[in-house]
Amino acid sequence: MGVFRAAPQQRLSISSRNAELSIMAIGDGGVTAKLLVVDDEPRTAELTAGLLRRAGYAVEVAGSGTEAIARARSSAPDLMLLDYEMPDMQAPEVLDELRSGADRIAFPVIILTGARHSPSDQVVGIERGATDYIVKGTDREVLLARVRGALRERGSGNRILVRGRLRIDSPKRQAFLESKALKLERRPLLMLELLASRDGDVVTRAELLEYVWGNNFKGFEHSVEQAAYELRRALKEPGWIETVRGVGYRFVTQT
Repeated sequence: MGVFRAAPQQRLSISSRNAELSIMAIGDGGVTAKLLVVDDEPRTAELTAGLLRRAGYAVEVAGSGTEAIARARSSAPDLMLLDYEMPDMQAPEVLDELRSGADRIAFPVIILTGARHSPSDQVVGIERGATDYIVKGTDREVLLARVRGALRERGSGNRILVRGRLRIDSPKRQAFLESKALKLERRPLLMLELLASRDGDVVTRAELLEYVWGNNFKGFEHSVEQAAYELRRALKEPGWIETVRGVGYRFVTQT
């Protein structure tokens, strides 16, 4: 498994960086999210685990598919990062074990795959229940964004987010300003969900692309501005969404 690359460093204040890390590390129920990293190469597993621990997560490591299944059943992680190919089992086989039977486990699983794996391998993994795929050697910030997105998606099933006069009902895919329903398509609504969940913090364009458009965001880079335009038009009050030039957007609660 390749080492994840560092992103170009951005200037963040200490307070905003700490806030970002705390948001990244919070899982279901408002407690620190527990992750399980599975890789048969000990050095690579520890490098990945170290990156995640520095981001504020609690991390366990497993060195085989068999150990991953045992740890998943005993410690119930919030998310698993699973190497595709290990000596004892491949990722689809691990997923079969986790997703089947009376004791099926439904936490998100992100598969870590080498560049040589074909799209058909990804299809097999997704059909077996994988949440996402990340190619080894991917930028570290992208890895962390994918983890955040998977954890957020896991917790969104019963989430109603209230920010001042705005209420976002994620299960129903609706947003209300006071009592009036906002007319929003899926992508502007997803953008609103992410921005509102990070109230007051800058959310980068890369994070928005990952969260709203998923893995296949190439070609949609300029769609972020269009989604922001539609969002502002629906809210009719410009103060809710601020543009941070050259970086992304910030949500600001209006009373």
